[in-house]
Amino acid sequence: MIYVDDSFFDKKFFDSCYDAFDQHSVISQCKGRRIAVCMSNISVWIALCLYIKEKGGAVFPLPVDTPLAAAQRRAKLAQCQYLIFGDDAVASGDCCEVLMDATEVFSGSLIQMSSGTTGNPKVIERSWSSIDLEISSYMTEAFPEGSSMIPVVACPVNHSYGLICGVLVALKRGVHPVIIRNNNPKYILKRIQSLDNYIVYSSPILLGAIAILAKDNNPIKAVMTSGSVMQKPFFEKLKIKVLSIYQQYGCSEIGCISLAKNISSESEIGKVLPHLDVSAGSDSDTPKEIVAILPGGHKVSTCDLGFFDKANVLHFTSRIDDMINVSGFNVYPGEVENIILEMPGMLDVVVFKRQHSLGHDQVCLNYVSDVELLDSEIRQWCKSRLSHHQIPMVISSVDEIPRLPNGKVSRNKMAISLA
Repeated sequence: MIYVDDSFFDKKFFDSCYDAFDQHSVISQCKGRRIAVCMSNISVWIALCLYIKEKGGAVFPLPVDTPLAAAQRRAKLAQCQYLIFGDDAVASGDCCEVLMDATEVFSGSLIQMSSGTTGNPKVIERSWSSIDLEISSYMTEAFPEGSSMIPVVACPVNHSYGLICGVLVALKRGVHPVIIRNNNPKYILKRIQSLDNYIVYSSPILLGAIAILAKDNNPIKAVMTSGSVMQKPFFEKLKIKVLSIYQQYGCSEIGCISLAKNISSESEIGKVLPHLDVSAGSDSDTPKEIVAILPGGHKVSTCDLGFFDKANVLHFTSRIDDMINVSGFNVYPGEVENIILEMPGMLDVVVFKRQHSLGHDQVCLNYVSDVELLDSEIRQWCKSRLSHHQIPMVISSVDEIPRLPNGKVSRNKMAISLA
């Protein structure tokens, strides 16, 4: 069934978990109920997720490091009737916190929370039937060649990317996924080198750390990245150490929207999955919001800007909220970041906006460098490579740029902290 690091959990293990769930006073009656789950035992979590899905219940997985008070708060926000907190809550047979009236009947679903990079996180609910449709479309149309690859899931399996595309797709294919708990890049590299044919599902940051360790004569076979679009210099370095780079794009409301194979540009997010109808801009000069229409006509606005190229491949430009308007000219942070990262000594950068007291946007830059740089040197570098309205006006050297596990940056929070 699955590997967790080096340990294999077979069907017999999953059957024993199901037997235990059948005896649990809450889990056994999960149909129509909403249950929040926070546990560190990955093998039991996957078994529990499959059980609740099969029974028609609703499950809200929480990050394993969530404190009890935060887990209770988020579970109540998601209208969960029960909270299973810690591995003992399953092992004990009946230990489960009641959060609200359990008589109301809900439809079976996977409950998630958005990343919150552009505001307060929101609760998102997806029916199991919509997830099954995504899995089928992903397997048969978007990524059929994945059937010959072992997914190495080096990202959280309590969120859509790792759980659905990494684990559930593999199990549907009859492939044993390798779920990584030990996020030491040296361990991951050693683990994947023990496999014949694999693809590593992870974030750009962790993939970069693994790639640095890979030898030129023994490159990484295939990687799948998602969550945040890679910066160009990072992408160029990754190409040297990885034979096949895949990139997928999606959102919590829909799951995977598009998938790109052997990408030639860091902005390339691929062909749209066939069960979706997606609109965006028609070229790089006129990006528009990426809007997806699900079967049945439900429309989801992603708040992302993008465009289709002549080959009908979707490209990501920027988050709408991240776009900076300088005297009527649009500035896309990624474009400016890529230029500044080419400057000798630059290790990491983030470009964001701050509203000037006069009401207009200013381009701001936080950067990490291993050499001392003057603001004037950075502006001079930009002056010969960018338009005047793209040049950062507020520049700050920082020790670190805070990022979420998926590599995303909350530019809104940076703007607030700067103010």
